[in-house]
Amino acid sequence: MREQYLQMRRTGQYDFGWFYNYYVQNKAEDKDIIPFEGFIQAFRMYFQINSQEIVNNLDKKFSVTKIEDTNNNILYID
Repeated sequence: MREQYLQMRRTGQYDFGWFYNYYVQNKAEDKDIIPFEGFIQAFRMYFQINSQEIVNNLDKKFSVTKIEDTNNNILYID
């Protein structure tokens, strides 16, 4: 899962199916699973507004090492 995430970060092409799988694997056990279509509709809008916060949290969770230039362009990520 980490390698797929790193590939998305390197290319800037985010696979919402990956985010759905991440959600299913990490949701609270006492919560119902949102169907894929509903998740994608809601998450797509949420991601447009909060993408930086989302990737920052996932970077921490996956212990991502990144080097950025002064304009916050990623030079290296692993």
